[in-house]
Amino acid sequence: MKSELNKSGSNVSRTLGLGYFNLARGLGMLLIVLGHSMNLYLEPQPTGSGGLFSGAGSVFGGGIMAAFFMISGYGFYKRKPRKCFVIQRKLLLLPYCIVAAAVIISKFLLAVVRHRSFMENGGEFILTYLLGLNAEGGGTLWGIPVESVSIFWFVLALFGGWLIYNGIVQITSDRLRVLLTASCVILGYVLTLISKIWPCCLPMALIAVGYLHAGAELKERELLEKKISWKWWGIILALILFSAAFGQVSIVACMWKLGLADVLATFCTGFLLLRIYASYMRREHTGRLMSVLEEIGFNSIWIVCLHAYEKVIFPWYRLTDALAFCPAAGVLICFAARCIVMYIMYRIVMFLHRKLQRKKRGKFVLD
Repeated sequence: MKSELNKSGSNVSRTLGLGYFNLARGLGMLLIVLGHSMNLYLEPQPTGSGGLFSGAGSVFGGGIMAAFFMISGYGFYKRKPRKCFVIQRKLLLLPYCIVAAAVIISKFLLAVVRHRSFMENGGEFILTYLLGLNAEGGGTLWGIPVESVSIFWFVLALFGGWLIYNGIVQITSDRLRVLLTASCVILGYVLTLISKIWPCCLPMALIAVGYLHAGAELKERELLEKKISWKWWGIILALILFSAAFGQVSIVACMWKLGLADVLATFCTGFLLLRIYASYMRREHTGRLMSVLEEIGFNSIWIVCLHAYEKVIFPWYRLTDALAFCPAAGVLICFAARCIVMYIMYRIVMFLHRKLQRKKRGKFVLD
């Protein structure tokens, strides 16, 4: 299978589907965990502060998330609305609900062990997870303290984006589909101007519709393989550099310093990353590391959820005090520890999943 994934030459990405991107998703997940480990040592900068190209990391991070959505859009298939909901509920909402419940239960147990108030030390997550709030940095809703769903926003945005985009593609007119998709992206940005906290991560879900459409177009028009004119490359790179130099992107915090220019820059960055990946995949790549990355990519939704769990429950922030004298070592230790914790949790989840599957098969045979 490995040789088939790499030696088919041109248009390989079109013929092989989502499995082709497992390596990209696995590498992307490691970069996300590494980025969150680095954030422990980075002081948050107010909007407008920082020097030239201070937004380079943010547009790169936004581009990674855009690439994740585009990969999903690359494998998009039209379904009847009800069937689409049932499939996405199983693939996305089920892991979300399981891990969200685990977060709340863990917070409750920690409150009991440490003899502190659960409502003040974890209770804010109840309303957060019930409504899927993107209250980055905390906040209040109806006067009730809430927190952010953190990296869970990706799962909720992907779920909402799939349902909305699946509804749009039911329309036969190509122009109307494009118009509605663009309208979703613009509306998603406008909502971030109204409020920074939304149920079901609604602004991100609307913007995700555009990312999904872009991914579907990559496949339909074979844009990962075809040559692109220097004029278009110039526009793409100019938007990325403009956002890196003057912009600031934080999708979960609903921050787009340059407005729609930053939004477009994430589209361009995601596309550029996927083009680089497609170029890399023209040659055969084997080895233990590649297999591990592909396994991570194949189970990326569960990995995202497990990362959301350890990010909230484990006190990684204490490393900033213990290793303040050497931030580089602190980042590496935090990253390695997170990988170990997630690996252990992943193996437990996979063990329970296989056991449940065997139990279901056994019940089916008996019936």
